[in-house]
Amino acid sequence: MRKLYARPNKATELEVRPELASWDAAGRPSQERLARFLDHVASIAEPVMTAVDGPVAVELVVGVPDPLPLTAGGRDLDNYLYPVAQRLGAKRIGAVFGRKVRGGSSSLAVGPAVPQAVTMGPQFATRVAGSYASKLWKQTLRERLLAAQAAPASSGPVRMQIAVTTGSGRNWANLWKPLLDSFGPVLGEDPLQSFHPYDDRIVDLGLHHVVDAELGHDVLVEAWWGEPTYDPNLLTDYSSRADRRPST
Repeated sequence: MRKLYARPNKATELEVRPELASWDAAGRPSQERLARFLDHVASIAEPVMTAVDGPVAVELVVGVPDPLPLTAGGRDLDNYLYPVAQRLGAKRIGAVFGRKVRGGSSSLAVGPAVPQAVTMGPQFATRVAGSYASKLWKQTLRERLLAAQAAPASSGPVRMQIAVTTGSGRNWANLWKPLLDSFGPVLGEDPLQSFHPYDDRIVDLGLHHVVDAELGHDVLVEAWWGEPTYDPNLLTDYSSRADRRPST
């Protein structure tokens, strides 16, 4: 049941730097920085979400300043997107996009989730049973990627789109980490650690959600990957698509 959504097209330049998910104790500096970032995200997104009936699409563009690398260093896009989805409510989100670009400017776009035509079949598709919280779930997905002889992504930056179909009532954002942890055969992986793919190579990530009550607890995964369609090392000028918010 493949469905992909278009990116939202009206972005707001962020005044607060994007922060990665943090599992530190409450009150730690990382948690305080994340809370400030998420408050800023909510101030931009919630008025739009209130005005939209049905699912929304969200895109976070993360500006990575020199000399930090774009494709190394643990700045995984899903770890930027996960806390955003949790704060806004994953059930309202039909698709979430993340991009990394060279430069200090970051932006957030939110709008209705608009279906787009799918012009080619997925490079990999499978239906996985069981709990995604178990190691067996990740092992099954990884083994099926190997069995399918999925073509590894070329070296350097990677673009990836994944459509996830779940039964009703599932928090699909909780799937993102175990899902991407299984894609070592495509992204490359640490030979000394299981389920540690080089997913910080992904500079353009799209995650799409469809609900099919007949799936129960199974998950249908369909994935596409390749080279980015833009040069992430070039500064992106958002002046034509970003609304500059006054400082507060």
